[in-house]
Amino acid sequence: MHIREFATREALMSAAAERIAKAVQDGISERGEAVAALSGGSTPEPAYAQLATLKLDWPRVTFMLVDERFVPPSDLASNEALLRRALEPALAAGAKLLPMYTNCTDAEEAAARADKLYSAQHIDIALMGMGGDGHTASWFPQSPHLGMALSDQRSVIAVHAPGAAGSADRLTLTRRAIGDASSVVLLITGDEKRRVLEDRSRARLPIDRLFDLPVTPEVLWAR
Repeated sequence: MHIREFATREALMSAAAERIAKAVQDGISERGEAVAALSGGSTPEPAYAQLATLKLDWPRVTFMLVDERFVPPSDLASNEALLRRALEPALAAGAKLLPMYTNCTDAEEAAARADKLYSAQHIDIALMGMGGDGHTASWFPQSPHLGMALSDQRSVIAVHAPGAAGSADRLTLTRRAIGDASSVVLLITGDEKRRVLEDRSRARLPIDRLFDLPVTPEVLWAR
């Protein structure tokens, strides 16, 4: 595992924004369009805000979510709401954001709708995060649906993760969907998360399954 270290979080966020922009530009050059799958949470939000100010061919860019809580965009826990806020200049310039959440009876129905939408996309870059418990996307160690998230051949599934922040009912990209991405970037901050990531003496965690993918994740870190 190679970890690119940055002296400050500001430098880390700038590097993440530039890395996403490069993948977007490569996708547009190769296929005439580009797709970026982005994780929620407060950690990457500054990178998204920087990305949205860059001069890219935004009408050719589609953003997707790596995962989402089963809550509407009006909810403070919504990842869609966070992305719409951070990416507002890019969206105003013509970029698209494909939601995972839809107002359905349950998360399973929302996941089925999102899967139809997401499975048609080729992901040029997936930006992943990690929790202190070793989860990434909504692949939680305590989830009874973890095995499904790691093995299901669909792009989006519904999972239940007891104790997960915001909502226990979630929608998530599967390991197969992430594995089909052209590039995968893992963005983490702080000494604790780095220790969790590098500790080889612990039990296997969901984050470790990222490193089984066909494309080796690029790890970006700052204290």
